[in-house]
This record gives sequence, C-alpha cells and structure tokens, in this order.
Amino acid sequence: MKKLSVIIIFGFIYLSMISCQTKKGILNLESRFYTDSIYSNFLSEYRKHKIYLPKGFNKKKKYPIIYATDGNSDITQKKHALDSLINNKIIKPVIFIASYSNDKIVDSTSIKTGDGKKVYLTYRNFEYVNRKDSLLANRFQNHMLYFIDELIPQVEKNFNQNLNKKDRHFYGVSNGAGFGLSLLNTYPNTIGTYICFSTFGGDIQTNTWQKDVKYPNLYLYYGSEEPFFLKIEAEFLKSKYKELNLTYETKEYNGGHSNKNWSDEFNKIVSKLIKTN
Repeated sequence: MKKLSVIIIFGFIYLSMISCQTKKGILNLESRFYTDSIYSNFLSEYRKHKIYLPKGFNKKKKYPIIYATDGNSDITQKKHALDSLINNKIIKPVIFIASYSNDKIVDSTSIKTGDGKKVYLTYRNFEYVNRKDSLLANRFQNHMLYFIDELIPQVEKNFNQNLNKKDRHFYGVSNGAGFGLSLLNTYPNTIGTYICFSTFGGDIQTNTWQKDVKYPNLYLYYGSEEPFFLKIEAEFLKSKYKELNLTYETKEYNGGHSNKNWSDEFNKIVSKLIKTN
C-alpha cells in the first residue's frame, strides 16, 4: 500500500510537470500583448506600457525593438499587424513597446476654443509638447528623461536585450510624433530610426541642429488633407537632413489625421526597415 501511494504521488508530480511544460509550449507558440508598468523617479509615479512579444520569444536572442507613444490608444494596437507581418515572413520577429500617456486632467489649466468654450488640458499635453511658459514646464523634460533613462533601459534589462542604436526604432503620430522629434534632436545617440506621422509640436525649426552630430534616420509622413504647416515643417527637415547628409524620407499621402492612414503607412515602413534577409 505504501509503495502504491509513493507511485501515485510521483505520478501526480510527473503529470504536473508535463502539464506545465505543455502550457509553456503553447504560450511560446503564440505572440503576447499585455500591459506592464515601472515606477518613474523623474515623474514620481507609476507609468504603464504595452508589450508585444513575438511567438517563440527567447531571452537568449536579440530582437529589434520599436518604442512608441500613446500606448493607451488604438494607435498602438499592433498585435494583429505584427503577427501578420512576422508570420508571413515579411519582417523579422520584433518587440513592440508602447508607453502610455498620462490623460489625467490638470484642473488648474485650460484653454479656450474659438467659440469661447474651455478645454481642460491633460498631463499628456505637457509631456508631449514643450510648453515652456507653463507651471508644468519641467514635465516635458522629465518625461523625456523617463523615456530615455528609465523605460528603455528597464525594458531591455527585463528581456535581456543589450541593443545598440541601430536596433531601436521609434513610432509616434500627432503630438506623439512631435515628442519623438524632440527626442531625436535632444538624444540623437539612443534610437536609430524615427517613424513620425502628422507631426504636431517637436520644436522642429527652433531646435539647434549641430553639424557634427549623426542624427537618427527619419521617416516623416503627413496627409494631403492636414494643415499646411505640416508640409512646411517636413520641407524644413528635408532641407536640414540634406544639408547634414543624413538618411530621411518625407511623404505626403492621400488623406487626413486618421489612424487608418497611419496604420497603413506604418506597415509599409516597418516592412522596409525590419524586413527578413
């Protein structure tokens, strides 16, 4: 009887081990898309971010990473798009990290629209756009420091990704793209390529552009139905990149300020940048 009990116990242990291994195997056959967070000392709060890991993810391997803004929006729901591109062998397996913006309303701050209505701003408005005359002016600088010195190092440490500049990409649209152009200009040695669509903000023309700095590659797209100043800023950056002999691509696509356009163009650019050999 004692012998039989021991056999039964070992049988349960064996079956449990097999079950765990099976579950791990199933998980490894599927991509993952989930939310995580880290505490930011620069912003004095926890910040969330979305994580996409390709199927078969292995910490022993190195993957290109795309860092994005607006993680808590439909703009960065890229699981199905990335799954399709990877499964069809159009691009290499890639990690996608989308940082949440802080959409909490700043109670004491508002602006008025043309008809006199008040619009209350959120912390996002001060994190993505450098509003130098605001009481929250430091928020922009601290958000850049969070992105560069906390988010990127923590993500790469967690997934054992000791990457260099060329293996990191940035993706942003609208104010998120403007924030990206500020990162590009202020921290040119961290991320190798920037994909910026319909850019609002970013201090494009007032920033200092140094001749001896190798600024990241830039893909700057905007819609034909968007404000004319987007084209003016794109032309400015085009001439600046030409002058500094840097890699860039500007494009006016048909359409306006819409996630449908951004998603289509994102898939096309990523298919070029991270294509399989």
